[in-house]
Amino acid sequence: MENTNGILPEDIFTVFSRLGFSKYEAMAYATLCACGRMKMGQLAKYSRIPQSKIYYVLDSLEIKGAVVISRARPLTAESVPLKTIVSLRVKQYLQDTRTVSEYVESIQNTRIFEHLYRTRRIALRRLALPSQARF
Repeated sequence: MENTNGILPEDIFTVFSRLGFSKYEAMAYATLCACGRMKMGQLAKYSRIPQSKIYYVLDSLEIKGAVVISRARPLTAESVPLKTIVSLRVKQYLQDTRTVSEYVESIQNTRIFEHLYRTRRIALRRLALPSQARF
């Protein structure tokens, strides 16, 4: 990840996107990582995010656990380390995977599963034989 444009490598925005950040969220987070704690107006200026959107973007990042916003006046924001965010995302992914796996196991021998399987087979047959499909 070589920095060729003098600001941030483009690959870093791909990483942020994979973490579920929008373009503005990635810009705000990268700016906070580079500059540390900032006032909202400064952050809007340096990240090139419109002033009217900065509060919405930071609220979204706070919900995602990527920033901490101080509620004292003037409002400031500080980034959470990227390693912490990735660790939280991995834990959430593993928990979601476990939940889905447990659910699939619980319905595997039930009527719901049989209905889903039968519906899938019917849909696949219709896709395989479009000339014989009845409309």
